[in-house]
Amino acid sequence: MINAHIVGLDDSLLCPVSAGHFLTSVTAAAFLNMSQAALQDGIHIAIASSYRSFDRQAMIWNRKFRGEAVVYDSNGEPIADWLSLPFRERIFAILRWSALPGASRHHWGTDLDVYAPNLLPAGQKLQLIPAEYDEQNGYFSDLTKWLNENMRQFGFFRPYAFDNGGVAQEPWHLSFYPEAVQFQQQLTTEMLTQVLVTHPLEGQHEILQAIPEIMGRYIMNICKDN
Repeated sequence: MINAHIVGLDDSLLCPVSAGHFLTSVTAAAFLNMSQAALQDGIHIAIASSYRSFDRQAMIWNRKFRGEAVVYDSNGEPIADWLSLPFRERIFAILRWSALPGASRHHWGTDLDVYAPNLLPAGQKLQLIPAEYDEQNGYFSDLTKWLNENMRQFGFFRPYAFDNGGVAQEPWHLSFYPEAVQFQQQLTTEMLTQVLVTHPLEGQHEILQAIPEIMGRYIMNICKDN
């Protein structure tokens, strides 16, 4: 049975937290408490991305698969001759940086990407790359340090703090543990397979064949203590 909320097909559990951004009410309250505490220390935590529906994630996935958007390798370099790659190679290349629709943590309303607009240099566009958040040289270093010291007391952690061989490092991605852990436990291989069978994507056949590997390497393979 498909849990429509977990796979991004139902947003009825969500509430607005800022312009264009939605989270569960519990996650939203925890984020607002954390952001208010950060402001007292001179750090403005803003949301770059929060809830994304299945359809939104599918649009991102399909554009990348078809070569309409750039896909980067593990070193952050654009992959050349993309359309000449076998479908399976395309799938695993996309998964380094973009979640499979139906399995994105952003479907749950518990996960968000954050930055500090007051630390973003004038004229600089937010890129969401690890260098921006580097504790020594990144312009968001103060944000990174503040989160390292304080986010846990508000219930947040970084599921992609390090590269564990699945999703690439994402120091901007925060997850509200008390709710996210429950949703992750409910997402099963069977549920994901069922939603993908009924909501086709580019590379559908190869995706379905690789579901067990995708689940183990990219969905359940997270950093739990960061």
